[in-house]
Amino acid sequence: MNVPSKLAALAARLMGKTWAHESTEQLAAALDRQIEELTEERVPEHLAGAASLSSAAAYQPGLIDLRGDAYDLAVCLDALTTTAVALGDCDLADALAEAGESAHELVARLAAAAHATIPAPAVPVSSAA
Repeated sequence: MNVPSKLAALAARLMGKTWAHESTEQLAAALDRQIEELTEERVPEHLAGAASLSSAAAYQPGLIDLRGDAYDLAVCLDALTTTAVALGDCDLADALAEAGESAHELVARLAAAAHATIPAPAVPVSSAA
């Protein structure tokens, strides 16, 4: 199946219709194209944003936002897993569950990174032992 334009895909979704690739080659090509486009569009923006950070505290807003996005992804994957199980798609459910576990782990790791932006309290030398 030919990949519809973003506008056509949006219109189809709004009407409750979806499309899918008909071969692994088409799907692989679409996934590759997606990464290429995102790399071209977003990497320069992310690099510029990261270059503007001047302190550990400056990371906090972005890390908090990323953690929220990761959590949204994790619960979406949980919902998709539930549906795949209900439909009896065991292989798909297993793959989605694994992806969901990774997403939940990412949420925890982003929280740890956000906490790492808070400086550790100074410990007086006399009480360090």
